[in-house]
Amino acid sequence: MRDIEEQIEELKTITSTKTNTELATVLGIARNTVQMWKIRGKIPEKTFVKARKIAEGMEAINSKYIELDFYDVQVSAGSGALVVQENQPEGIAFSRNFITNEIGVRPNNIFLMPVRGDSMTPTLQNQAVIMVNRIEEFTGDGIYVFRFDGQLMVKRLQFTKAGLSIVSDNETYEKWELTRKEMTTFDFEIIGEVVWAGQKV
Repeated sequence: MRDIEEQIEELKTITSTKTNTELATVLGIARNTVQMWKIRGKIPEKTFVKARKIAEGMEAINSKYIELDFYDVQVSAGSGALVVQENQPEGIAFSRNFITNEIGVRPNNIFLMPVRGDSMTPTLQNQAVIMVNRIEEFTGDGIYVFRFDGQLMVKRLQFTKAGLSIVSDNETYEKWELTRKEMTTFDFEIIGEVVWAGQKV
């Protein structure tokens, strides 16, 4: 017969909990119930049945949603901001159906980051959260996150005969050009295309 502690650990594994308090909360039982199991040396079989049903429900929910990485970096929508650090706090959950069918991108190819500055207003406000689809090269006119000369920026990129035109939606900012030579000789890399944005109104 298994030790009572082993049985409790099995319940924690089934319910993806770490402490007795978390286990009691997920199972919807009093906190002292776990202690009573230890005193009695037995856990009712119906508790394991309930734990498995809860786990199945969690799996069903997780299959419908995906947690996207959120990178808290200085992505400038102004004149550019040096990337000092890249922290990755808890992600934000989105519906898989929304990402795949409404936005039309692969869930494992996207991430989130905030925008700093006002050069992309009214399209992107300061502090807006953008969803970026990772790409390796320019695929057509659109809004992109890219690195240039040590700065990470979000701008509208347009193809020209000479190379790329970098445009701010805020008309108070002047557009500038990147020649094909500058794109290969300078520190330039397109990180991804902005495919969705969320912001305060």
